[in-house]
Amino acid sequence: MIQSGFDPQRCGERLLALTKDADVLTVVAPFITVSGIKPLLSTLPSECSLEVITRWRPDEVAAGVSDPRVFDLVGEFGGTVALHPVVHAKAYITSTRALVGSANVTSNGLGWGHPGAVEILVESAADDPALVSLLGVLRGTSAVATEADRDAVLIAAATLPPAVLRAPIEATYRSDWLPTYRPPEVLWKVYAGQREESVANLVRPELAALGVPVGLSTEKDFITYVGAILRQGFTGRVARECSNLTTIKAVNRLVELCGEMGHAVDDPADLWETLTAWIAHFLPNYQRIMGGTRLVG
Repeated sequence: MIQSGFDPQRCGERLLALTKDADVLTVVAPFITVSGIKPLLSTLPSECSLEVITRWRPDEVAAGVSDPRVFDLVGEFGGTVALHPVVHAKAYITSTRALVGSANVTSNGLGWGHPGAVEILVESAADDPALVSLLGVLRGTSAVATEADRDAVLIAAATLPPAVLRAPIEATYRSDWLPTYRPPEVLWKVYAGQREESVANLVRPELAALGVPVGLSTEKDFITYVGAILRQGFTGRVARECSNLTTIKAVNRLVELCGEMGHAVDDPADLWETLTAWIAHFLPNYQRIMGGTRLVG
């Protein structure tokens, strides 16, 4: 028997009940589509401060389960979108209450207009320690989305072959993952099977952390895909906050950002040099100058 107000195929009803008078709302979900978020935005109070944290993996965008065009809808409402490439939590958090569970912000996940997938959203206090920790990690290691990010992911999704396959994303040992192997040009060669096993063993953890799908046939498509992922998460945040600074200031800011997440850095200058090489190689709107240690973008 379904209890009134708790239909597991219409979780959207509980969400609207939570948010109808919200002055603050944070939405965390890996999959958000235009048809999924429109009903929420249409009933959300206009004065509500909206924060959305999601992911835009090109293969998932190509499959239709995630849509970067929600960036425009959230922006029109006055909200912000932040990106984390391995976020999997689903949470809807107001200033005092929250719903957490399995439902993504899709028509099928929330059951808009028709019974959707069988999902669950359970109420919790907004100050529950687990939610506070979740938001601390996500806000510290996500990158605020821009129009350039939206466009780059859509382009990367359009270049994927029809039958691209991707193994499940391997959890990195830290949510604040940063690349460590240099030079970045070697990644494609390992992916394409063009390097010896000793080098491949060093590079495979980077490919696994990025979740690069099999089936990318050209180096251009590979670079486009990896660039779309690097724009998200901690690397994307570092790129934005450490670019257009002197090398010394950039290294100091990198240390500060890592320190915020409890990420010890043995050699900050070396890490920064690795990051500038990766960012300039995979993100075409950034350039390295002055010996390759200053990033402009």
